[in-house]
This record gives sequence, C-alpha cells and structure tokens, in this order.
Amino acid sequence: MLKQKNITVEITGMTCDSCAKRIEKAIGTTKGVREAMVNFATKKATVTSSTPVEDIYKVIEGLGYGVVNEKSPAISEEGIAKLEWKRFLIAAILSVPVFIISMFMIHFKFSDFLQFFLTTIVIAWPGISFFRNAFKQLKHWSIGMDSLIALGVGAAYGYSAIALLRGGDLYFESASIIITLILLGRFFETKAKGKAGEAIRKLMDLQPRMARVIRDGTEKEVSIIDVQVGEKLVIRPGEKIPVDGIATGGETAVDESMLTGESMPVNKVEGDKVFGGTINTTGLIYMTAEKIGSNTVLAQIARLVEDAQGSKAPVQRLADKVSGIFVQIVISIAFLTLGAWILMGYPFSIALISAVTVLIIACPCALGLATPTAVMVGTGRAAGAGILIKDASSLELAHRIDTLILDKTGTITEGRPAVTDLFKRANGRKVTAETDEEKTRYLEKDILQIMGSCEQHSEHPLGKAIVHYTEKQGINLKEVRDFKTITGMGVRAIYNGSSVLIGSERLMIENNIDISDLRKEATEIESKGKTIAFLAADNNVEAVIGIGDVIRKTSKNAIQKIKDMGIEIVMLTGDNEIIAGAVGKEMGIGSVKANLRPADKCSEIKKIQESGKIVGMIGDGINDAPALATSDVSFAIGTATEIAMEAANITLVKGDISKAWEALKLSKQTMNIIKQNLFWAFGYNALAIPIAAVGLLNPMIAAGAMAFSSVSVVTNSLRLRKFKLKIED
Repeated sequence: MLKQKNITVEITGMTCDSCAKRIEKAIGTTKGVREAMVNFATKKATVTSSTPVEDIYKVIEGLGYGVVNEKSPAISEEGIAKLEWKRFLIAAILSVPVFIISMFMIHFKFSDFLQFFLTTIVIAWPGISFFRNAFKQLKHWSIGMDSLIALGVGAAYGYSAIALLRGGDLYFESASIIITLILLGRFFETKAKGKAGEAIRKLMDLQPRMARVIRDGTEKEVSIIDVQVGEKLVIRPGEKIPVDGIATGGETAVDESMLTGESMPVNKVEGDKVFGGTINTTGLIYMTAEKIGSNTVLAQIARLVEDAQGSKAPVQRLADKVSGIFVQIVISIAFLTLGAWILMGYPFSIALISAVTVLIIACPCALGLATPTAVMVGTGRAAGAGILIKDASSLELAHRIDTLILDKTGTITEGRPAVTDLFKRANGRKVTAETDEEKTRYLEKDILQIMGSCEQHSEHPLGKAIVHYTEKQGINLKEVRDFKTITGMGVRAIYNGSSVLIGSERLMIENNIDISDLRKEATEIESKGKTIAFLAADNNVEAVIGIGDVIRKTSKNAIQKIKDMGIEIVMLTGDNEIIAGAVGKEMGIGSVKANLRPADKCSEIKKIQESGKIVGMIGDGINDAPALATSDVSFAIGTATEIAMEAANITLVKGDISKAWEALKLSKQTMNIIKQNLFWAFGYNALAIPIAAVGLLNPMIAAGAMAFSSVSVVTNSLRLRKFKLKIED
C-alpha cells in the first residue's frame, strides 16, 4: 500500500466558489485520493493522497484550470490586481461613450454602429476572459460565475446586434457597462483578498535574505540558503537573526514580537536560544546555527498559519452546498423569468433584459468568500499575537466553549520553583520574596550570601531556585569548601570557616539542630503547600526558606476575564489538595480537583462532556497531552522551542492564560464576522434575484451590485485585522 501524503497545489483560473467545488469533486474521485479540499479564497487545494502530484495536476488542468509550478510560476495578488485595473480602465474608456449615447439618446450618423463597434471591442478585449472561461467550463460540462456573466452579456449583445440589423431596441450599453463594473469589482476584490492573506507574506518577509557567517576565521556575507547547521554567525545591532540557534557570545536584547506578540525585547546572553526572523536591537552577538530552512520556528509558524487558512470551518458546509448548485438554479430562474414575461404578453426585449438582470445580479462569489476570508484574516491576526490556530474547525469550536479546564503547574503558575518566603531567626520578620518591594531591607546580606554560595553547586531544582533568587538580589557568591549533597534532604558545605546545612526538617533533626525558634513560621509556609528549607550555621538554625511554584502575574486577571465571558473554570492538577486549594482560592476557582494522574484528568473531562458541555483544556502541551487530546478544543502553553503543534488545536507561543482569553475573544469575533458575511451573502441573493426577475432593476445596476457584494464580504472580514486583543489591567 502506497504511503499517504499531504499535497498542496496552488490553482489559477478559479473565478468563483463553484469552480472550487468542481475541482474538489474531481480530485476527490481520483484513485488514491483520501481527502481533497479546495479553498477559493486562498486558491489552493489541499490533498491527502498516495497519488503522484503530477496526476493531481492533470485532473485540475483537465477541467480547464491551471496550476502553479516551475513551468507556470504564480502571479501575486498585487500583479493580478494591476491586470484587473488595466482591463477596467480599457473597458471604462470604451464603455463611457456607449453609455452616454444610449442614456442621453444622442443620435447622429452611425451612432448605433459606434455603440456596436465599441461594445464589441470591450467584449473581445478586456471582457474576453469571461467568455474564454465560460467556454472552458462548458467544454467540461460545467458552469460557473463566468458562465452567468458570459450568458447575460452575450444575450444582451447578441440581441442588440440582431436589432441593429432588423431594427429595435439596443442594449449595447448594458453589455459594456456590465463588463466594466464587474472588472472594477474584481479589482477591489483582489486587492481586499490580498490584504486578507498578508499574514503569510508578513511572516515570510521576516526572514532576512542574507547572513554573516564566520568561515576560516573570516566574516562573510552569504545567502540565507547557504547557511549550514553548526556554522558560527555574527548579528549586528538592528539586524534580523537569520536562523534558529544558540547565542555563543555577546549580550543583547531581541525583539521577539513576531513569535510571541509581546512588544518588550528579551535579554539574551551566552547559552540562550535565538530565533530566525527576530530582531537584534542593541548589542553585537555571536550564535551557532541549529535549525535552518523549513526547520526554523518561523517556517513552522508560517506553515501552520497557511494550513489553517486553507482549512474549512464546519459553518461553511451550508454555503458549500448552496454554491455547488447555485449557478444551475440561477440559470433556471433566468429562463423561467424569460418565459414568464413572454407569457404575460411583454415584448421579447423586455423579457430578455429581466432574464439578463437575473443572471448578472446573482453572486455565488459572496457565498464562497464569506467564511474563508474571515478564517484567513482571523488566523493571521492570531498568529501576529502569538496564537497559532491549527485549523478553521478549532477556531469555530472555540467560541462555543462553556467549560475551560486549567492545569496548575506551568499554566496558572510559572512551572518552576522560586523563593517566596524567608524568615531570619534574629528578627523573625516574614518576607514574601517575589512581591515585597521592601524585601531587601529585611534580608541580611550574609544570610543571602550563605544561601547562594552553599547551593551554587547543587543540581537540585530547589537549590537552583535559591541561587537564582540570591543572584537576582545582586549578591556576589563566594566559593565554599567540602560541598556535599545529602540525598533527599539537602546540602552541607563549609562557608567562611563555618559548617552550613541547608535542607529539610529531617536533616536538622538528624544533626541535632533545634528549629523551635522558626517552627511557627515553617508551619505557616507549609500550610500554603510550599516546600521549606532550613538554614543552619555551626549547629544553630538561622533562617527558614519557603519555596513554591509562583503564580503567573497575569493569571488572576485572565481567569476573571474568561469567567466574565460566561465560561466555567475548573482546575485539574496532580498536586496535593493543600497546594491545589490554596491556588484555587487565590485565583477564585470554585471547582478544584487534586491528586489526579493523566488518566484521571481524561476521565474528569469526559464526565463534563457527557453533560453536554463543550470543554476546552489549557496545559503545557507535553505532560498534559492525553487531557489535551480528550478535550474538544485544546490550548498548549509553550515557548518557541516547545510548540506542541501536534498535541493542541491552539498553541499559545510563550504565552499564558491571557493568551487563551485572547484566542476565545478572537474566535467569538471571527464567528460574528462569518455570520454577518453569510447573512449578507444569502440575504443579498435571496432579495436581489426576485427583484431582478420582476423587472425592478436595470442590468447595469445589477452588475454594480453583484460586483460589490463580494467586495463587501471581504471588507467586512478585514475588520478583524484591527480587532483589539490585549487585556487591559
């Protein structure tokens, strides 16, 4: 059995959603194809198939459309827009005299033949693409938007040409103006769609084209594609970092807003990870390349956004069904309109114009663009804020979440131990180390120096937390002698001639050290679910240290914002009940469940789902993978190097719960835009076609309305680009 693979094909020549449906159906029935999806807005086909890509090309080209490959390179939206504008200008210059002669009934010798001549040029030059595409569609026993335009314009032109010879009313102005207005509409539509899809282009533009590498001891400027893994690079202030890697020298601040959506630069020193596309703002740094080309985080993000924009939301299914048969229905209505007017005794010319108006005013494009343009802009807006949405289904379903499950460690909290409390026996004053701005007033320098110096050789997470805290206070650490780790209890060392112990109560007891002076303070720390470590010097207890997982500064506000949206918050954690209860109380979470294994979390989520609720889950994307997979919509919190793209529906790059609130808010707004678009697209056609059928519209007005119905849908979707996401404190 041949291996299934995902293929993306860019298609040219599609003019409406009916074209996309036709191609999708043809590819889907090809041998070896498991799934096919064609997106009219992005003009791309996504195919899961064991069939060679060349066979997919043949299917598409066999329907009369083109594919983008090395032989036929793509034309940018800007290039297409320039071409549409050129066609419009030519059509407008030729059509205006026809319109003036007809509307103002200006008659002079050969005026009727002048209208015929100018209209013929309009059809044969700027308007010929409509007829060419319609002929291709007819050749393959299919009809689309161009078929409606060609049929309507052709009928008006053909009737007028016969009337010119036999005598009768002329409708050359309708034929020429219809083409002119539709070309103008397509120009605006192309421009708008180009803006809708600019997220991908912006991402790819972040990648610099050149890099400075050090080869044979000499700095050389080379193309980005020539950079090899393991090479040493130089990045000067103001330059973009070319590839992913690790800083090996220098110090700087890097603007990582393209990854995280956060505007504050991040300090980078030797050993820190740096990412391609980010901007080195202040200092000269050296780095070693680790990931290049398609393996960089930037390339992964671009690929994820592109996949999401090419996917379809479930809400689009109705529009797809309607647009699949829309053209056939409109042509049937047009013929019924023609017959009804004739049966009522009206002249053929009147009946024909009403039928032409029906053909021209109908707009399947608005139906086809309603959902995908909103998805394109919404996912692009999310990516710019550091929110990576896997597909359109996740974007849609997120707005229906009514219960949000939170993991504690790494989600509500920072996910790493930190010093939070410190009591010194001499003064007995408590310090909340992470929050008290006056803490340095009470922390004796010698205690901090003893703590940090004795723990600096420890590999234990709690020891590292103590060292990090003392260094943060600006304490210079000293070397100690006879350092020893006492497994499961703490450390021992000689500091400045004194014997120092740092560790658990058991360590103190086994060394006959009296801790009664700090017993009350230790109990208070433990009651909050934190870990305690005593510090003793020369057999005298000097301090007790409280170490815990610090709550993220943004968590409480973000949780309240989510609750304000009417979403119930539930915390599921593997930690003990004391820690879980303390965190839940501080965060205002009513439902807290502790001591849960990964399988237990899955069971709890299933219980909530069985009650009919849509469940979202926020976790770190690694150890919460089973629960993330069980939830209806999963959010993974990670750093740029830990993007859990496979585990989660939505990834919050270097984010926190506030990013989840932003994702939920954006999902709701995107769905509002989609509903508005669909209401307009369906409402427009449902109202406009009957009005045209009863003869209340001129074909030229119908052409203008049709042309701008698609533009209005795309323009409405573009409002998402300016949608405000940040939480205001």
